[in-house]
Amino acid sequence: MSKCDFLVLGGSGYLGSHAVKWLTLQNKNFICISTRLENREQLERDLDQYQPKYVICAAGIAGKPNIDWCETHKQETIRANVLGALNIVDLCFIKNIHCTYFATGYLYQYDEAHPMGSSIGFSEQDPPNYFGNFYCRMRANLEQFLINYTNALVLRIICPISDDFNEKSVPAKLIKYSKIFNAPNSFTVIDDLWPLISEMAERNITGIYNFANPGTISHNEILGFYKQYIDPNFNWNCASQEELFQYLKAGRPNCELDVSKLLNHFPSIINIKESVENVFKRLQKNKYFQ
Repeated sequence: MSKCDFLVLGGSGYLGSHAVKWLTLQNKNFICISTRLENREQLERDLDQYQPKYVICAAGIAGKPNIDWCETHKQETIRANVLGALNIVDLCFIKNIHCTYFATGYLYQYDEAHPMGSSIGFSEQDPPNYFGNFYCRMRANLEQFLINYTNALVLRIICPISDDFNEKSVPAKLIKYSKIFNAPNSFTVIDDLWPLISEMAERNITGIYNFANPGTISHNEILGFYKQYIDPNFNWNCASQEELFQYLKAGRPNCELDVSKLLNHFPSIINIKESVENVFKRLQKNKYFQ
């Protein structure tokens, strides 16, 4: 029987592969499995076989090429992102296993109590106020179930950015668009926050956490760093809200997440503007684009 400390689901995906990267760098004892979340019986057999202390679940559906896919594949989205998520968290609860679940921060839109540019972010206690697409609605519904599980660490990830310039990293998406919608938003810099995941599990930290860097940055500012450090000849145009809806089946929210709860545990997480600039400095130093 092969036992492990960490069992990873979804380790071949964008977010999960970075979890694997950091578990490897930290010399953690882990195993990845490819069992689908919808298959509760096999999940239970996996947990019994590997007997992990901690589960990291990065599995789920975000759609291809993006969450617009969920608008026309609602049943598949429910099975993976609601029923499947509950399968793994519930099984871990029954077996007294800590379960870290990768959730979303796409739950809020600036409003009167949280105006754009005010630095007043949405906390984990604020009820979601954005229901403009099916993906976000299902994620919001899922959280109402997850809050009842005392073994679950729910990490709200928003607009992820990574050093590998993966096609799902926000800057890699932005440079492909003919026009961008410019608004300040919270972002999750993977290489800042993923090293914390194993420690949070080992410290038995549970509950919902806004898993983002402090502060906000706009798409214009991100592309400004790309132009400064990577391609000085790069130019772009901004789209209006009306133009944005011509390209998307479903809307996208913009908001600032309050990360005070996360900073109470990890006060050294750097501000998003400094962090994003550091990402492009590393890309330049590593000659990623040459």
